[in-house]
Amino acid sequence: MIDLDVMTAFHRGERAIHRAFSNKRSLAFTLLELLIVVAIIGILAAMLLPSFARAKENGRRTACGQNLRQISLALAMYTGDNQDVLPLPQQPMAHWPEQLRRYYSNPKLLVCPNDQSSVFTAPDPLATNSDLSSRSYLINAFADYYVTQMGQTNMLTSWKSTPAFLRMKDTAIPHPSETIAFGEKTNGSVVFELNLFQYPTGTYLQNLAETRHNNPARTARVGGANFAMSDGRVRYLPWGETTCPINLWAVLDRWRTDTALCRPR
Repeated sequence: MIDLDVMTAFHRGERAIHRAFSNKRSLAFTLLELLIVVAIIGILAAMLLPSFARAKENGRRTACGQNLRQISLALAMYTGDNQDVLPLPQQPMAHWPEQLRRYYSNPKLLVCPNDQSSVFTAPDPLATNSDLSSRSYLINAFADYYVTQMGQTNMLTSWKSTPAFLRMKDTAIPHPSETIAFGEKTNGSVVFELNLFQYPTGTYLQNLAETRHNNPARTARVGGANFAMSDGRVRYLPWGETTCPINLWAVLDRWRTDTALCRPR
């Protein structure tokens, strides 16, 4: 006769095996269930990928703005060491990257992560001219101030050089929080300064990268760009807002609202 305890143990084991197989069957996916899961994953990916792309774009835009902040700080240190005088624009050599080099030191700051035309490459260790480095930014030439100082106040002029005796102080900017010091230049542009009076050799607008950020399709008149103001703040401004209705590249009130310089587009 089989012992009662053995029989009990046998039945318990049998039930355990039955439950195991039952659970295994319940955990198995049918083809329909698998397709539903794949579809849900696809929907979630479609929802999340744009968010990831926007986050990546915002990160690059922020990094670009931080570069401008450091360059703006370099400008402040330069003026502090030079009796408040700003770098002399429109010169044949020694442009602002070279004049400010000792204050920003790292040439990587000259390149915006979103500027695919100026991907940073390490300069030659023996190079002595930062004007030759990759660069995404330009400085305000403060053209309206200088042409006024030169007595050219009644018409636009093609201004190509600044006499060495004309040195502008940062205190000559009456609206520092609303006057741009640095901006982003367009892909391929070789200019160092933004010259409001570039005509007839061209228009200053062609040198502005006003749609570099928040514009994945690279559409005209979409997105915006970073700008360092003369008071040291960095602002992101949508396309067109640096020139109209107030031209933030102009120093003097007369030119800030001049329709020829505003050029609604």
